[in-house]
Amino acid sequence: MTATETIVLQPSRTRHRRPASRTLAFPRAVTVLPVVAILVMQAVLSIRLAHVGIASDDEGLYIYSGHQLIHELWHGGGSPYYETYFSGAPVIYPVLAAMVDHVGGLVLVRQMSGVFILGATWLLYATTRWIFGYWPAVTAAGLFASLGVTQFLSAYATYDAMALMLMAAAAYCAVRAATDHRNRWLLLIPVILLVANATKYASTLFDPVVILLAALMVRDRGWKRVLQRATVLTCTSLVMFAVAVLLAGTTYLKGVLDTTLARSGTAFFQVPAAPHVVALHSWDWIGVIVCLGFVAVVINIPQRRERAHLALIIMLVVAGTLVTIENMRLHSLTSVNKHDDFGAWFTCIAAGYALARFAELARSWLVRIPLIVLAISGVAVVAALYSSQSTAFFASPGSVMPRVAAIQPYVKPGPQHYLLSYVTPLTYYLRPSLSWTQVVEHNYIKYPVPGRPGTFLEGAPGFRAAIEHHWFAVISFSSASINPWDAWEQLEINVVRTTPGYILVSTADGPTYIYAPDYPR
Repeated sequence: MTATETIVLQPSRTRHRRPASRTLAFPRAVTVLPVVAILVMQAVLSIRLAHVGIASDDEGLYIYSGHQLIHELWHGGGSPYYETYFSGAPVIYPVLAAMVDHVGGLVLVRQMSGVFILGATWLLYATTRWIFGYWPAVTAAGLFASLGVTQFLSAYATYDAMALMLMAAAAYCAVRAATDHRNRWLLLIPVILLVANATKYASTLFDPVVILLAALMVRDRGWKRVLQRATVLTCTSLVMFAVAVLLAGTTYLKGVLDTTLARSGTAFFQVPAAPHVVALHSWDWIGVIVCLGFVAVVINIPQRRERAHLALIIMLVVAGTLVTIENMRLHSLTSVNKHDDFGAWFTCIAAGYALARFAELARSWLVRIPLIVLAISGVAVVAALYSSQSTAFFASPGSVMPRVAAIQPYVKPGPQHYLLSYVTPLTYYLRPSLSWTQVVEHNYIKYPVPGRPGTFLEGAPGFRAAIEHHWFAVISFSSASINPWDAWEQLEINVVRTTPGYILVSTADGPTYIYAPDYPR
C-alpha cells in the first residue's frame, strides 16, 4: 500500500432494513405501484361507504358536541360536561369534525376518517418495509386494507381512525429511531403517543407495544440497550401523560376512569358479555390475521439468520390479542370491533412476514414469482372473508329521518324542553335550532320543581311531574327503543297519553306528541 492510497470504510447496513431481494434495483415509481393500487382501492371503498346510511349514535354525538363546544367558545352558555363521559378528549376530534361538518356535512367528515386510515395503511407499509423488506410490507398493507373493520373505520365519523393513524405514526417513529443517532425520531414517540391517547383513551393499551417496538429495534446492540430504551420511553410517556391529566383537571380524569380504565359490562347501559363471547366476537373481525401471526412465529424459529426477529414477531402477535384480553376482563363488547383494528395493525406486520418473507429472501425470480402469487392469494382470501363486514354498523335512514321530519316543524329556540329517545342522531340533524339545554333523554331527568328553587325531582317522579306540568313541548319515542321491559319509556308513554293538552302528531318510526298550547298556529 502506497502513501497516497486511502482506505475508505463503508458503514455496515443495519440488519433491521436489509431486504435480501433485488427489489430496490427497480425505479422507485415502479416499486410503489402495488401499495398505491392498494391505497386507491381503499380510497374508492371509503368514498362509497361514506354515503351509506345516516349518522349513527356515536357519529351524531361527537359531531354535535363539537358544534356545541365551538358555540360555547364564541358565545358562552356552557356544555354538558362531555369530558366526563367521552372516551376521548372532546376538544380534539369532535371540534375538528364539527369544522369539517360545517364545510361538507357528514359525508366529508367520514371521508376525513378515510384519509386517516389511508395514512395508517401507508405507515404500515413503511414500518413493515423498514423491518422485513418490500414484499412483506406490500402484503401487510394489503391484509390491513382488506379487513372489514378497517374499511368500516375508514368511513365512520368517530375518533378511532384519527387515533389509529397517530398510533401508526408513533410505531413508524419507533422503527426509524433504530438508526437515528441524533434521537430525533425517538423524541417524537412520547409526543405522538400523548396526542393519540388524548384523541382516544383506549389507545393507551398499545403504548407498551410501541415502546417495546422501539426497544427491540436496537436488540443488536445488546439487551441492556433494549431495557434502557424501554425504561426511558416508559418514564417519559408516563410523566407527560400525568402532566396532561393534571392540567386537564378532575373532570377529564373521571372520563378516563369511567370510559376506559374502570369500564364494565354494566356501565353506560352496556350488556355484559361472557369472556368466550368476547373472544368469538374478536375472532369474527381479525381471527385470520392473528392466526397468520402465529404462523410467522412458527416459520421464524427454524431460520437461524432470522431468529433475531422472534421476540419482535411474538410481541406483534400478542398486540393483536390485547383488545380481546382486556374486554374479556371487563366482560364487555363495547367498541371491540373498532379497537380490534388497532391490534390488527400491528399483527398485520407479522402476518405480512408469514405470507411474503420467503418471497423477499428468494434470490431467483423463478422462485420468487410463485411465492409472490401465493402471498397475493392470501390477501385475496382475507379480503373475501372480511370485506362483507364493512357495512355492518351503519345506521339505516329509516331509523331516524322520519322522526326528524316529524319533530322539525316544532323545534324552536326558547325555554321549551324536548323529551326524546334515541337522541344523538336527532340532535345532530335538528341542529342548530335545538340546543343541548333543551333536550332530555328518556332515561334520566332532573326536573326543577316550580316555585321551589334548588329543588329537583329525578327518576319516575321527575318524569311524571314534568309531563303533567307540561314542561315538555315535544315528546318523541323511537319504535326501535320501545319495548315492554323499558320501565322508563312505558311510564312516559302512559303519562303523556293521559295528560290533557298533549296530542299525537306523528307515528313515523314511533309516536311523537306535542303540547298543543305551545303551538297555537
